[in-house]
Amino acid sequence: MTCCTASSLLDFAITGSGPLARLARALTRSAGSRRWPKPFVLCPMGRTRATDDIGAVLQEQQGTCSSKHRFLAALAHECGRTDVQLMLGLYEMSEGNTPGIGRALGELPAIPEAHCYLAHEGKRFDFTGLAAGGASPFESLIEERSVSPADLPAAKLAYHRRAIEKWAQARGLDPGAVWAVRERCMALLAKGETP
Repeated sequence: MTCCTASSLLDFAITGSGPLARLARALTRSAGSRRWPKPFVLCPMGRTRATDDIGAVLQEQQGTCSSKHRFLAALAHECGRTDVQLMLGLYEMSEGNTPGIGRALGELPAIPEAHCYLAHEGKRFDFTGLAAGGASPFESLIEERSVSPADLPAAKLAYHRRAIEKWAQARGLDPGAVWAVRERCMALLAKGETP
């Protein structure tokens, strides 16, 4: 599977009659567009306050890899585009592929990170909005699978916790301490403290 940048947007009309399609149309009407909501996929990285609300990305104008891609996949499905898949992957997150996290990693060269993105016609689409590193996270992808937007919140957390625990134990590290390193990395990224 190849990777596409945020500038290689999926493009389709927002034709669905579901709540996300109605919300996207209402919010994009002022921009004169009824197509794939480009302004919202390019919004800043940040956790939404309403983590259970799929539409929070639109309302709060920010999102994480999970919230942005969960919204976009659900919107695509409401518009009849079930060929757009929500993906959950695990990669080795490092300063090289995720600039700005090096000081949070400390002595660790990398840690496993669960990452969400979209797949369509053999291509990966990542709309997270982080600065590109010298390497793509997909170059250090360990595994990936598709997941439904409805199942993502619980599935991702459990999947990520198990991966961190297994990885940490294999290296004689405390899984809780490794998770804390991961949270510090995410805090730096959300603050935009990247080079």
